[in-house]
Amino acid sequence: MAITTQTVADTDWEVVTKSTITGTNGTALKVVDVSALEGAATDPRVTIVAIWWTVSSVTEIEWNADSNVTAFTLNGNGNYNAGGQALPSISNNAGTGIDGDIYIENDGACTGTVIIKMRKVSG
Repeated sequence: MAITTQTVADTDWEVVTKSTITGTNGTALKVVDVSALEGAATDPRVTIVAIWWTVSSVTEIEWNADSNVTAFTLNGNGNYNAGGQALPSISNNAGTGIDGDIYIENDGACTGTVIIKMRKVSG
C-alpha cells in the first residue's frame, strides 16, 4: 500500500496531517513520527483530537508499540469530534514498547484520505 502523508500544521501545541491511501498492505505504515514534530523532546506523545476520513475499505489508525493498539477503525466516510461535537481526545493507551507514533493499516484494497488533528501532550 502506498501512503503519502502531508503535515498540514505543526505548532507548539498541535499537529494536523493528511494521509492519502492507495492500495493494500498487511502491515502498519507510519504516518506520524512524533519525535520529528516541532518542539519534540524526550518521550513525545500526542492525543487524537479529531479525525475525518473517506476510505473504500476497513482501515485502522494504530498507536505504535511492541504490539500496536487500535485507536480507530475507519470505514466509508465519517468523522470524530468534527464540527460542533465536544468529545474527549483519544489518548495513547499502547503498552510495552510505546513510542508515540501513529500508523495506518488495512488488509484489503483501499483508496482514500484520512485527516488527523492531534494535540501535543508531552515531550
